[in-house]
Amino acid sequence: MNPGELNCRLTLLEESKTPDGQGGYSTGYVPRITVWGKITTIAAKALDQYEQITPELIHRILIRHRRDVQVTDRVQYGQRLFEQIGPPVDVEEKHAYLRLECREVVADAAGD
Repeated sequence: MNPGELNCRLTLLEESKTPDGQGGYSTGYVPRITVWGKITTIAAKALDQYEQITPELIHRILIRHRRDVQVTDRVQYGQRLFEQIGPPVDVEEKHAYLRLECREVVADAAGD
């Protein structure tokens, strides 16, 4: 892999749970680190949920290997937000790159 292909500036967001004062908690995401990566779209589909069609994009994100990436982390690229749909994969077990399979749900595809 050519390292020059890692041309997207990505922010890894860490899950943060805050007590809500009633025995539960609210989940938020806080920026942890910024890395270079490559985003490749591998699938696009439309989900029919609750009588509403929601477009969904599946992406493969490649970053340099890090030991601190968790499956609960999210990836932000500009205003776009990606949610991991599986655990991070050490590409070829060489500790050089991590592959993140992610889902981007397009909230307002109609432009309303």
